[in-house]
Amino acid sequence: MSLSLYDLYKELKDKRILLYYSGPIDQASIEGVGHSLRRNLEINAAGRTTSLSVFSIFIEQVQNILNYSAEKLEDLDEMDPEMRIGVIVIGYEENSDYFICCGNCVYNEDISRIKSSIDTVNSLDKNELKALYKERRRQTATSGRKGAGLGLIEMARKSAQAFSYSFSRIDKVYSFFTIKVVVRR
Repeated sequence: MSLSLYDLYKELKDKRILLYYSGPIDQASIEGVGHSLRRNLEINAAGRTTSLSVFSIFIEQVQNILNYSAEKLEDLDEMDPEMRIGVIVIGYEENSDYFICCGNCVYNEDISRIKSSIDTVNSLDKNELKALYKERRRQTATSGRKGAGLGLIEMARKSAQAFSYSFSRIDKVYSFFTIKVVVRR
């Protein structure tokens, strides 16, 4: 295998990538990468509100990988029987806004539901998002359901613009889902 880490380093630096993680994700990796992210944001002099928004969106996206990635490592041990596989990238745009991208395998049968959820959230303004968030919180509390799309709504409330997303077909069963959220600096 011929891999030049220097070439990869230069490419990531040229694309203004602050953090790149690819592979198995579990709770411990969230904590470690989260700590590195916070330090990176401090070094880059992001304001407190921006830092909190970027960190919150990072956590939501990693939670989505943990909850929904179709690719996983199984039978590791009793304490962590399943680790999900995904990619998370955090960097900044030319205008200095931060972006948080997340990617993972999904089942093709879930694509229309995912698209519908994102398109609905993308179509709402900040006041509508706030109202939907409150409504879903009440639903979650009364139904006992986990989430009810709260993470997606919360990311949209912190985002500077509508999410961009894509699905790259892998085969008859799987596609690779990517979502990008931008936070104003």
